[in-house]
Amino acid sequence: MAGIGIDTSKVATATTPQTEKNGSQLDKDAFLKLLVTQMQYQDPLEPTSNTEYMAQLAQFSVVEELQNLSTSMTNSQSLNLTGQYVILNVPDSAGNVKQVSGLVDYVTLKDGTTYLHIGEEYYPSQYLDSVVSIDYLEHLINNANQDAAGNGEGTGEGEGNGENGGNGEGTDGAEGE
Repeated sequence: MAGIGIDTSKVATATTPQTEKNGSQLDKDAFLKLLVTQMQYQDPLEPTSNTEYMAQLAQFSVVEELQNLSTSMTNSQSLNLTGQYVILNVPDSAGNVKQVSGLVDYVTLKDGTTYLHIGEEYYPSQYLDSVVSIDYLEHLINNANQDAAGNGEGTGEGEGNGENGGNGEGTDGAEGE
């Protein structure tokens, strides 16, 4: 994609979040090792039937496909973030989390992980915390600009005494003459 100026060479250098595995989660390799161990140590006088093994394999296949579907849905949702303003919770090497926000320039997929390109950095989509509407941001900016401009304004009408002792009305809180 060099023709449009998108450089994905830095994607491999982005830090991928480490997912914690607790003892209740099994992956494919762990399941197959468990199945082989079960077959090795079964009682030779009462062997487990082939139907039981096939049922276990079928259940595992269903669970694996559901995990693949979940990953596919997550990646699909991440691809729709292009042009959106997002807030990410990015952990550093010490485990401290800092918030990074910005407009997603584009999304790229590498080794099954989606990366959001914000500014000059790539961030894994797992760090996503919030998506903020551009209209809402514009509303906040407009309110902030009005508040900043409103600090020096008057009410639009004001009375004051002129230098020569005359009364007059001015506008925007200015003194009249």
